[in-house]
Amino acid sequence: MKKIKVLSLVLCLILVCSLVFTACDKKPTETTTQKPTETVTTTATETQTIEEPKEVEKPRRMDMTVLYYYGDATDNATLKFAFKNYVTRTYGIDMYFHTPARDQYIETINLQAVSGDLTGLVYLFTGYDMIAWAQEGIILALDDFLKDNETWNNVVPEDWKELYTWDGRVWGIPKGQDGTPSYFIRTMRGDWLDKVGMKKPETIDTFYEVVKAFTYNDPDGNGENDTWGFCSRNVWLMQDIFQAHDARINHVAAVLPIWNPNKDIWEDSVLKPEMAEAVTFLRKCYVEGLVHPELFSMSSTNVRNLVSNGYAGSCYYWDTWLFSWENACKKHTPTAYMVGIGAISKNITTKINQWGKGCGAPYCLMANTEQPKEFINWFVTLMWGSPESFFTFRYGIPQADKTGKEGFYLDGKTVYLLYHQYNPDTDTVTNIGTPNITDGHPSYALDVGAFGYTSAYNSGKADWDANQVNISAANLRRRYDILNEYNDGRLYILPETMKEPDMAAFTAVSGEWHSAGRKYVSDVMVEGVDTQDALKAYLSVVMGFNPQAVLDEMNSRLGKTTEQNYNAIWSKFN
Repeated sequence: MKKIKVLSLVLCLILVCSLVFTACDKKPTETTTQKPTETVTTTATETQTIEEPKEVEKPRRMDMTVLYYYGDATDNATLKFAFKNYVTRTYGIDMYFHTPARDQYIETINLQAVSGDLTGLVYLFTGYDMIAWAQEGIILALDDFLKDNETWNNVVPEDWKELYTWDGRVWGIPKGQDGTPSYFIRTMRGDWLDKVGMKKPETIDTFYEVVKAFTYNDPDGNGENDTWGFCSRNVWLMQDIFQAHDARINHVAAVLPIWNPNKDIWEDSVLKPEMAEAVTFLRKCYVEGLVHPELFSMSSTNVRNLVSNGYAGSCYYWDTWLFSWENACKKHTPTAYMVGIGAISKNITTKINQWGKGCGAPYCLMANTEQPKEFINWFVTLMWGSPESFFTFRYGIPQADKTGKEGFYLDGKTVYLLYHQYNPDTDTVTNIGTPNITDGHPSYALDVGAFGYTSAYNSGKADWDANQVNISAANLRRRYDILNEYNDGRLYILPETMKEPDMAAFTAVSGEWHSAGRKYVSDVMVEGVDTQDALKAYLSVVMGFNPQAVLDEMNSRLGKTTEQNYNAIWSKFN
């Protein structure tokens, strides 16, 4: 076991869907079991009151295309149906939740957008997707619709509005999160570090030594040569290695022109000698067997499972996966524990990796939506306008008391999360699923939010219930400890407007551009192609996109002059 006018834009989006899939996939789905529910507890009460948006009537119908609504597309059909009926009945609006399968989500919504079948509110994966759809005129700006909405003006955080502002207008509303750290770190087996007598690495040189020891010094102690120092899915899960070399790839690991925060300039990392240095280092790791060799062909799930199952010692992924991986490893190695590495240095020591507070990816309103003003006002008010409706769209149907077997029960300021239920047959507590229409709000956040709501459980397993608040609090402290350790100049906030060039001429070719960049990396790392030959092959593709115009335009907005000259570099090969 060793080792994406609409038509042209949509096609390009589809080309990069595999990358974007991973970008969004923060939920540790392969370590959580969501079982179909055959019966539904009918203890929900319909006593919710909510202040209607002033002078805005109810929409007749609300269509929402969402992700992870009570699990994936085929999960928990009974719960999905019951929730739809409950909110339709309670709020007097016909609500429909459309749930494409996770692994086909981007292709599905793109094809529906082309056919005109996509309407209402649609969940997109990135602000880049939102900008592209806004450029094509298939979504609506929201700020004029919402200017008199009290929830929008007083409850929705200002940074949520700023996050999805483009060209002076707000085009998206975050799905929401609780405002906790949201970024990638390198999660590494701490018990393996102990076994090989090493500390967590802070530089590329010490990283190399550690992953070499993880590969060849039998860190799992089974006497077999069956471990790798790190794993990745193409370039996605090793962004920190590129960043350390100052050969940055973008926020979703696309090998595209990028903003350098240390120099405040747009550049193409592939043209830099630091990129050649980075891929040469990766070639060395590949040849020596330190990284799983199938990184350009494996699925994200299979890559994550390499860590979960004890075969790979580190991976660069969402910080919350430290706990998912730690819990998974404890099942086969009770002494296993994880450490988090926020940044690794090499050619730069400041502003290496990006971080942010969780807000969530954008919901966008399709231009063909009936009653768009009414729709978006009621959506915002239902999501965040009252505790009862917020918790309903996050956790599920409210229950009459804490003995309910799904959703939640609100007892004053205490929120019983009843979707956690004990299964005596397996002696485990299972998450039976939630609607997940919103993922949170900083003030409503349980145990830490300004509104003062606290969490409680009544799963049927008393000792598990008693442990949850303490476990959640301890995990949150660990996340902040890692952030605070590295937020000493090594981390930086990446503004939404600096994630990718927002020129229509760029978005039309970004998929092909990224493919050429990723091929550059794989050619050198896996195939052993000389870096200059790989650079020539890369330029033979991107020179057809007028790349100089992209960098020059983006830098002119900053009052800067582009430092790189594509024609000069290309002429050396001809």
